[in-house]
Amino acid sequence: MSTVEHDSTAGGSGTRRYRSSLRRRQAAQTRAVVLEAATRLFAERGWVGTGMREVARAAGVSVETVYATFGSKADLLKWALEVAVVGDDAPVPLAARPVYTAIGAGHTTGERIEITARMVALINARLHRLAAALRQGATVDPTLAAVGADLEAQRRRSITDVAGVILGRRPDPGQVDELWVQTGDQVYALFIEGCGWSRVRYEAWLIDRIEEILDRPG
Repeated sequence: MSTVEHDSTAGGSGTRRYRSSLRRRQAAQTRAVVLEAATRLFAERGWVGTGMREVARAAGVSVETVYATFGSKADLLKWALEVAVVGDDAPVPLAARPVYTAIGAGHTTGERIEITARMVALINARLHRLAAALRQGATVDPTLAAVGADLEAQRRRSITDVAGVILGRRPDPGQVDELWVQTGDQVYALFIEGCGWSRVRYEAWLIDRIEEILDRPG
């Protein structure tokens, strides 16, 4: 009798683990679908033109699910921005990703600059429309203003670190200033959308600018 009860308990435990694992997978799938829909809508319509109900409709879920998963519209845009920077929602910082660590593997200064320009172009391609939505929202939402300031501070630190890897020494503050401006998503958008440049042309331009900036003192 005790054996039967033990087997029943074990089976129940296994069922609970299966259901728990299934719920986690479903939650992750829902999160991914909502984030994909939000990213597309923020990029196409901006902050003002994107509502939580529109995101829910595009994702095929209830608006309650969107709020329960992300908390607020500002938090949803913040998550979309963070994913755009690194390329996915895995909890791995940019500095630990192959696209970043490859810079240090470059054998020459020129190779490291080329790898850096390629990484910046990829990030800006994913980011620039979301960043425009962020700037639009920051004018009316203090939370987004803080998010924008924090993202720019992070970008400046990353630029300082990358320039240090390229040069093999800490860059001068003036060099960081110029790199911070030249690698910004707004400059990318002006060339790609304003001037009709290809990303290849933008990368070539950026390689020249990085070389020029790092070749002289700040």
